[in-house]
Order: sequence, then structure tokens, then C-alpha cells
Amino acid sequence: MIQRKQTLFLLIAVILGMVHFQSWALFGVQMLASAISLIAIFLFKRRPLQANLCLGAILVNLAWYVVLAVKIQQGLATETLPMTATLPIIAAILCLLARRGVIADEKLVKAADRLR
Repeated sequence: MIQRKQTLFLLIAVILGMVHFQSWALFGVQMLASAISLIAIFLFKRRPLQANLCLGAILVNLAWYVVLAVKIQQGLATETLPMTATLPIIAAILCLLARRGVIADEKLVKAADRLR
């Protein structure tokens, strides 16, 4: 559902993940994170699974920096990073905000079920 704020957060994270990086390994990791976020958007009826996918997207976005560190250690990437190196952490923060929204929605639904 597009009117949910967490859907917008995930959509922005997907868009940020579409930026091409110097290395194919970095690009592959970022595309995996974008794919997970995109799948999470369409699982709005299964909120626990959507929250877990958001967590997975966060971990993959953070794994991007591990891959970058390995590339720098091997001398395959430059030590001066472009501005686009901040995009995975921004995407991880957006996925964290989306996860919080999904968990809040799940709590709201459970509270409404108790009132019936």
C-alpha cells in the first residue's frame, strides 16, 4: 500500500540502490539490497515477514561496507570515496525507519484484535 510511510521509505531505499558503483561486487551487493527492499514493499499483508525483510536489507546494506573494505584492502578500490559511498548507509537508515513502521502497524493490528 503506497500510502504507508514505510512503503515510501522502502521505495526511496530501492531508488538509492540503483546507483552504479565502480566495482561489480559493490553493485551486486547494492542490487541485492534493493531487490530485498522491493520485495518487502509488496508483502504489506504479511507484516512480520516484511519486518524481517527490512532487517535483511539493513544487513545487506551494511555488508556493502564490508565488501568495500575488502576491495580497499586488496587495492582494487581507491581509498578516496565518492559521495555515492554514503547511499548504502542512507538506505539502511530508511529500511530501519520502515521496519519501525511495520512493527508499529503490527502492534496496532494486534491491539485492535484484542478489542473485538
